Amino acid sequence: MRAWISKPGGGILRGGQVLMRKLPIAGSLAALALAIVPASGGAWQREGPEVASRPAPRSEDGRVILGASPGEPGAWTGFGSRPMLFEFDVVPEGSIIAATPPEQLRPGRFPKPKYSEIPYQPWAKALFEHRSRNRFEPYTRCKASAGPRGLATAYGTQILDVPELQRIYIFTQGGSHSYRVIYMDGRPHPDDLTPTYQGHSVGRWEGDTLVVETIGFNEKMWIDAEGSPHTEQLHLIERFTRVDFDTLMYEVTIDDPGAYTRPWESGFSMNWSWAEGFEFVCQDGNLAFELMVGTDYTSVDRSRPVVP
Repeated sequence: MRAWISKPGGGILRGGQVLMRKLPIAGSLAALALAIVPASGGAWQREGPEVASRPAPRSEDGRVILGASPGEPGAWTGFGSRPMLFEFDVVPEGSIIAATPPEQLRPGRFPKPKYSEIPYQPWAKALFEHRSRNRFEPYTRCKASAGPRGLATAYGTQILDVPELQRIYIFTQGGSHSYRVIYMDGRPHPDDLTPTYQGHSVGRWEGDTLVVETIGFNEKMWIDAEGSPHTEQLHLIERFTRVDFDTLMYEVTIDDPGAYTRPWESGFSMNWSWAEGFEFVCQDGNLAFELMVGTDYTSVDRSRPVVP
C-alpha cells in the first residue's frame, strides 16, 4: 500500500494527515513550502519531524529515475520559499512580489542568495526593480518559460527519460503546457542556434545527478517568477538530483555576462505528488490578469503588440 494517497477535493494524505490542500493565495505558498536542512555527508532532508521516505527509484540498469516509475502517476511540485531564486533582505520600492516572511526563512533551508548579493549590471537591476512593481510576466500571457521558471510551473512538472531516443523530456502541466528536450547523445550545441524560449539543452550523468547545459535563449521569457533579467548570452548549468523518492534537489548556475558581472548560483527542492495530470488550457485558466498592471500602471494599452 502506498504511503501517499490523493484526497478528493484537493490534498495529499500521509497516514491520514492532510499535508497539502488548496488555500487562499496570500501566505499559502509559504505555509505549504517544505523546508530543507543539511544532513550528514552533505545530503538534504526535510525539516521538522523525521518522516521516512522510500529510496529514489531506479531502472533495471540501476539508473535513478527522475520522474514517475513505470505504471505510477505523479509529478514534481513546489520550489520552497519565495522569491524563487533569492531571498529579499531588501525589498525594491513598490514591489508586489510575494515574499516568504524573514521569520519563516529557517536556518538550513536550501541556500539561496540574498537580493543584495545578486551581481546585477546597473541596467539589469533597474529592469528588475521595474518588473517587481508591475509583474508583466510572459508566463501570465501563456508564454513558455525557461530554466527554473519552466521547471517550477503550476500544477506539477513531469520528467521522462527515453533511453532509446537518448533524450530526456520535461513536461509542464500548467502555463503554456509546453515541453523541453534534453539531448543525452553527447552532441554539442549547434554553432548557428536560433534563439528560442527554452534554448538548446544537452545533458550528461554525473553519478546520480543529471547535469544539463543550455544556451540559445531568446529574451522574450523570464527565467524565474520574479523577473530576473537575462540576455541572449545566457548560459544555464542545471543539476537535478533525486535525493529520495519524495525529494528532487535542483541547483542552477546563471552565467550571463550581458546582464550580470559574474555567474551566480541558486536552487530549490521540489516535492513528489501522486496527483494525476489533467487538461489545462492556459488562455481559459488565466485568472491572474490583474497582476499585469501592478503599481506602475492604472491600465495597459493593448494597441501595441508587446508590453514591457
